[in-house]
Amino acid sequence: MHTNKLVVSTGCTRIEMKFDSLRIRNFRTLGSEQFVDLSNGLTIVGPNSSGKTNILKAIEMIFTGYDNVLEYEAKRDLTFGITSGQTSLVASFTGDREADKDFFELYDELNTMLEEPKEVGSSFSLYLSFAKSGKPLYRFFSNEKMKKEFQAQFSRKQITAVNILLEKFVCHYVPSSKSIADLYSTLLLPFIKRSVTRVLSDKVSEINNNLSDISSALDTQLEVAGLSHIKSHFGLPSNSMEQLIDRFEFHLSDPNKTSIDRKGMGIQASAILASFLWITKEELKLKKSTIWLIEEPESYLHPQLAESCHKMLEQLRSESLLVTTTHSLGFVAQDPRKVVGTELNNNQTRIIQYKSYVEATSSIRNALGVRFSDYYNLGLLNVFVEGKSDRETFQWFLKLVKPDGDGNYNWPCVRNSEFLDFTGVSGMEGFMKATYEFIANERPVVTILDGDPAGDKTRRNLQGYLGNKKIPFHANKDFISLHTGFSLEGLFPHEWIVEAQGSNPDWFGDDYSVDVEGKLQPFSMKNEKSKIQLRTYLIDKANEQEDLSWTTRFTQVFDTLETALSESYKRVYGLEFETNKSMQPIADASAD
Repeated sequence: MHTNKLVVSTGCTRIEMKFDSLRIRNFRTLGSEQFVDLSNGLTIVGPNSSGKTNILKAIEMIFTGYDNVLEYEAKRDLTFGITSGQTSLVASFTGDREADKDFFELYDELNTMLEEPKEVGSSFSLYLSFAKSGKPLYRFFSNEKMKKEFQAQFSRKQITAVNILLEKFVCHYVPSSKSIADLYSTLLLPFIKRSVTRVLSDKVSEINNNLSDISSALDTQLEVAGLSHIKSHFGLPSNSMEQLIDRFEFHLSDPNKTSIDRKGMGIQASAILASFLWITKEELKLKKSTIWLIEEPESYLHPQLAESCHKMLEQLRSESLLVTTTHSLGFVAQDPRKVVGTELNNNQTRIIQYKSYVEATSSIRNALGVRFSDYYNLGLLNVFVEGKSDRETFQWFLKLVKPDGDGNYNWPCVRNSEFLDFTGVSGMEGFMKATYEFIANERPVVTILDGDPAGDKTRRNLQGYLGNKKIPFHANKDFISLHTGFSLEGLFPHEWIVEAQGSNPDWFGDDYSVDVEGKLQPFSMKNEKSKIQLRTYLIDKANEQEDLSWTTRFTQVFDTLETALSESYKRVYGLEFETNKSMQPIADASAD
């Protein structure tokens, strides 16, 4: 997952600059301004012709530079019906002022040339607009006037700064229509040539000497023939070792070794997709941040291969900015922050933001025309939680508390699970009643419920409903209830909550109390805002701790959760969970 700042390290190579978001206006079907958050990568879903590809093209357009290699045309690219406006793109970036010193020195200098210099930091925007002629115009400051004496050098320095910025990125657009042969020749082969050239570079002198010997032999014969005025010369093409290398044979074994072009489309596509991560690492060596824009990666793939390719895409996402479009539920991220939808209203695209897993998947199913019986958009292991803040808190804890050398805090099943959130206990209850009987036999699922009255009511309702249908739903196996009377906040040390109430009593409901021993009793919060404030307070306090003595209740929950997930995994897939073989059960299950 991308955090607020991307820091990718391969050896001594560090890439700091990050492409955060894009605002699009008057580009193809994207007429009214649409915002695209790229901080977590993105999967775009929606009906055909709803504008998914146009979002990818807009992202790519940012990185075409002053050369306008995509050849913007107002007739094709300006939103239909626009007469007075122009296409505009606003890209937001975050960099490291030390690592990206070459850029920020110029950016700061440009800022000082403004009549009213702005306060600058590590984040900034790049504005791109297109004239009717198609000429691109880049600028860093919108509607800011520059001092008259700097106008000439401002323009020159701005062009330099834009080029420096864009050179820090490599953007690969992979359309679904492109053949495997084209992808191999345009993406993979150039990097193979470059890699082999590095190995052969110390042979250049030896090769030139050999060519010189050949020339001398020819010249001797020419002299014997009385043509001493003619001299021969041999050299590398354009003096480049890379151009000397024409092609490489690409074979695959499954187990029969044959050329890639003799394999099925699914195998070919999988092999090419596998190369994207290596290409990314090669570009990191060149100090480039890689952006992948991939249309419908599920194309030509058998469902079993699609599962494996989804795993490869997740690895690619960890090393690059990955934006995909898809019609397949198997390629949709479970985290709603990583998914947007598109819909077409009056011939214009609207981007839909999802607030929860239920909202996202419901909309996706409708957009893709998926029948309910086809709906199993789950991970290999799954944990259902009540809301967004629960998911984020559990994921924060797992990130904070690392496995130690004594075998504590490992929780391999938990750490490889998808945490899926709902809009609250009512949303979770409705979803479980509608789907659990199908889901429970397809994928391991453990549900976590708060121990407060609302969570306890949902627990009883689900046990009664599923029990009547003879569907197993057992405590500490299929679901886990947090400590009696308390919601998730109760997993933190209770003395911290008592301290919080002492300094912020207005956060708490009128039922706040401690017993005769000063121990915290179940309580309510004033409102949702107060609940968030308390959770933030507790997380900040936890982040300050030098040891893990405060994690007792969290640890108890995760120990129980690990056991439940492990048993569910074995029941569903028929084998023990192994981290390094996490994709294997899918193949086994589909073969039954």
